[in-house]
Amino acid sequence: MSTSIERPRIASHITRTRFLHVEDSLEHRKLRFFIGAYEQGHGASATAFAFLDLNDARVLLSDMSWGKQIDYCDYKGGKDSDGKVTSRVLKIQFKAEQGKGGRFWIEIQNGPGELLSGNAVKPNGKPSAEISIPLSIFEARKLAHACLAYIHVWDSRHLLWGNESDQQSAISS
Repeated sequence: MSTSIERPRIASHITRTRFLHVEDSLEHRKLRFFIGAYEQGHGASATAFAFLDLNDARVLLSDMSWGKQIDYCDYKGGKDSDGKVTSRVLKIQFKAEQGKGGRFWIEIQNGPGELLSGNAVKPNGKPSAEISIPLSIFEARKLAHACLAYIHVWDSRHLLWGNESDQQSAISS
């Protein structure tokens, strides 16, 4: 039996064959990147997700919001409910294109992982899902600004009222 976690969607980018959703996982001080490949009329053929630490997100999204070049790769993962180790790789890169300026590419790889000391996870074999999506500079900047605005509101709320249980106490008083 799997339990579904509801995460507010912060920003999305959808093409004819791919989608990217950036979701709130800020209770864990992370953003969740959920990506998929699909064919219209047939649904998703592959999906993958990865998490980006909040402090890394602030820097990367700030750079992206200015259209700065990025070459970022992060390795994370963990054990699933069956105890199987899964690797989650998130890549965010700017690739120059002659005559067009360039594009940002967001790629996520999910697959078997190997648990290292300190609970670190490294990929162990070929990914079972490897999906990337291109964004024009303008599209990447829009996505970054939407995420940064959401983070700023989250920061303000937590700075002023603390965590959710503190907020409930203040409201009921």
